[in-house]
Amino acid sequence: FDSCYGPKTEQDVIYRNDVRPLVETVFSGLSATVFCYGVTGAGKTHTIQGSELEPGIIPRALEHIFMHQKRDAYEYDIRVSYYEIYKEAVFDLLRPRDTVSAAGLPIREDANRRIFIAGLSEKRVTSFEQFDAMYQKACGNRRTASTKLNNHSSRSHAILTVQVQWTDDVGPGKTWCGRLHLIDLAGSEDNRRTENGKDRMAESSAINRSLFVLGQVVEALNTGAARIPYRDSKMTRILQDSLGGESLGMMIVNVAPGDAFLQDTHNTLSFATKSREVVNKPVAHEVVEQRWTVSDRLQHHRGFALPSRSAMVSAPLANGVGKRRRSDEPGVDYEHSPAGSTVSDGVADIQLGARRRAIPGGRHSDTGALGATGTAANGQQPGLRRTASAAPRQADLVQRAVKAKVSELEQRTESASNQIMERVMRIEQQLSTKQLDSDV
Repeated sequence: FDSCYGPKTEQDVIYRNDVRPLVETVFSGLSATVFCYGVTGAGKTHTIQGSELEPGIIPRALEHIFMHQKRDAYEYDIRVSYYEIYKEAVFDLLRPRDTVSAAGLPIREDANRRIFIAGLSEKRVTSFEQFDAMYQKACGNRRTASTKLNNHSSRSHAILTVQVQWTDDVGPGKTWCGRLHLIDLAGSEDNRRTENGKDRMAESSAINRSLFVLGQVVEALNTGAARIPYRDSKMTRILQDSLGGESLGMMIVNVAPGDAFLQDTHNTLSFATKSREVVNKPVAHEVVEQRWTVSDRLQHHRGFALPSRSAMVSAPLANGVGKRRRSDEPGVDYEHSPAGSTVSDGVADIQLGARRRAIPGGRHSDTGALGATGTAANGQQPGLRRTASAAPRQADLVQRAVKAKVSELEQRTESASNQIMERVMRIEQQLSTKQLDSDV
């Protein structure tokens, strides 16, 4: 692993060395995910959430984002959602528990095959103080209970998603969107040691089942299996983009000390080792407004409110990923690898993460592995690695030809749509007088 920290290491050191570089990628239009994984009572919630005296990754990341917003010229739209997966049901933590359906929220897939949670609230935040007040209240809605191994055991997986959107002031003024997912996974439990009752046993069974499916997904990705079992668990379904998808990934592995946890520590580190081999393909996300369909035009003509038809498209990583870089901004090289380990409250954490280093000449390169990018025997970096360079002249000609063809097709589609609308309006007008022409 890239880093390993002792039990006396402060939260700020862990965030500054390993997590902060990954948070920075959000301002390039990328998606990034940070997991906390480990056995129950190992300190995952403390690492991701922290305390009033020792804030964890979530408050530090949001404070970092708002500090970036203050010193940047762009107008950022920052939105937050927070939810838990409890016994294979999704619940919105930003809403009072008594107002949430017992069946939970459904998981859907949009036209671009992106996973989303239908009905999940998304709050716009403009300051860290506003976020912190909302976050502290939401944490009180999360389900916790006391077990023999942990007096304050999390009984669900909790996922905080931060969306940062802005419009580029260079060139055509494209709108970009970066996302940050901060995840506190519930710990695996051995019911023989926790001495759980009926209710706690049902919860631990759901937790262990979802973590087992997570292991199956990682194994299937590493072996190149024809079927990846994302749908076997709500958690892996939601995190599909972070597991072999288009998101950058970092895993923080919390290890509990002591002989009693020897087997748990071995299993945890074995899973982390396998996770290193998962390769993601990070891309920048551009927000585009889709063209109106004939149905949209009809609704607009008849006075109905037109629904928003925005969509996310993936742009390949290149010079000036996402937010296009100004001339005075240096190139950045992101090397994503399972970063090192942390510890808080007497618990060792091993972090798999991302390193960032500036390189001269404004060149940009990246790797997108949920795992280390260590040097192989032949001196090459394993996993995905792409370096942006000037496109050949032939590629430019092909791109221009494609753009011209697309523009031609758009004009023909617009013309056909206008003709259809004229005929529809003509039919409606003649229906009102109960007279139809023979050619209609």
